[in-house]
Amino acid sequence: MAVDELEDFYVHTAIVRTSKGVNSQGVTLYKESEPFPCFFADGSKLVRDSQGQRIIGSSTITCNNRYAPLFKPGSQVLKVEDDKTRTVKGSVVLVNVADSGNLELPDHTTVSLV
Repeated sequence: MAVDELEDFYVHTAIVRTSKGVNSQGVTLYKESEPFPCFFADGSKLVRDSQGQRIIGSSTITCNNRYAPLFKPGSQVLKVEDDKTRTVKGSVVLVNVADSGNLELPDHTTVSLV
């Protein structure tokens, strides 16, 4: 496995919560990922969603590319605080995977949340 050059920057922990559907009582059921290291950056910016519509993103999460498959449009991303409480940071609207190939630059995934 390749060394992750950005590992030291992933000072936060996240969980991705994805809807599995609705049960017979109308309650949404979720599947949660295992906690993983990442970096959260809060701040508003204009981004385009998967349909090309411009929207205001409220947070960005950056992590290792191995976690990219967790991020499905509409999934919720939670920040795990030091005291183990969880804070919903937003819903996934755009996933960018940076893979440098033979250039050997730091590969990473950046996800825009609203």
